[in-house]
Amino acid sequence: MATTQLLNIVEPKQFDAYARQQTTLKSALISSNVVNRTNDMDTKAAQGGAVFEAPHFNPFTWTESNVASDDPNLKSVPAAVNVASQIGRTDYREKDWSVMNLAQSVSGAPLIDYAASIVGTYWAQDYQQNVLAKLKGIELTNIANNGGDMVLSLGSDATGTPTAAQSVNFGSVLDGLQTMGDAMDKLGVIVMHSQVFTNLMKLEATAFTAPSTNEPFVTYYRKRVIIDDSVPVVAGTNRKTYTTYILGQGAFAYGEASAPHGTEVWRDPAAGNGWGEERLYSRKQLIIHPVGFTCAAAVSSGTRSPTLAQYGVAGAFPRVFERKNVAMAILKTNA
Repeated sequence: MATTQLLNIVEPKQFDAYARQQTTLKSALISSNVVNRTNDMDTKAAQGGAVFEAPHFNPFTWTESNVASDDPNLKSVPAAVNVASQIGRTDYREKDWSVMNLAQSVSGAPLIDYAASIVGTYWAQDYQQNVLAKLKGIELTNIANNGGDMVLSLGSDATGTPTAAQSVNFGSVLDGLQTMGDAMDKLGVIVMHSQVFTNLMKLEATAFTAPSTNEPFVTYYRKRVIIDDSVPVVAGTNRKTYTTYILGQGAFAYGEASAPHGTEVWRDPAAGNGWGEERLYSRKQLIIHPVGFTCAAAVSSGTRSPTLAQYGVAGAFPRVFERKNVAMAILKTNA
């Protein structure tokens, strides 16, 4: 009887395109446009290299317009146009899966087919963790460099039950939005832990709108909700502190290019004492860059991209945009 192998069901180029499409479909951050794919970032990702530069114009500072005069010696002073740039990094990432042919034969389960089916789901989760790691680095750098003007920290590690002022509620969400001032309407997506979601539901279930045909996702006061238990939760001596992110569309710019041998299948017939092993390799060459920041994350020797841990430290993401032009707010509460 013929045996179906990974080599038989995966055509590398077609599968690589399929996996990238599935990653996009399965990512809540991409579908919400918080992580927004652009042609410019696709081009930068395809150019290769570890570092890229994205120039931008600095916002002008308003000053009063001139009062006209008939004095020929009174000259106007032109305002300057200032240009700066963001420095970003390309992520080169890889994941592979192995199936021993003996396990396939003994179990009778379609292990090979399953390995091929989970690639899109895996990368959607990996992209989400990439964003969360960068948000952590942004938070710590913002506290160190900008006095925490993007962070509203309401929680504490005191004994006793958290007060309403230390907990998530409509008021604390509004205060988080207020860190953007009159630009708060740029923030339209809330990323929260399931416990925070549950606490809000207990307070005001009617504020949440169930998915519909037009909006196939949950909203809270018309802001899209993404529930993710991998957002930071810090367990103190007495309490947990939950981090909630309030983000705007395009907060992260995303681009992707076909990595060399983006999908590769390899078979070792000698493994398992001759019974054989098959591996599926998946490689990614992509950019997920927080708009308004320069990436200053460290890179380990011998690599070209930071790890998620290196992205998530103070100093990794100095802000180069004005506060109101960065569509992010960070809320920290005890419940």
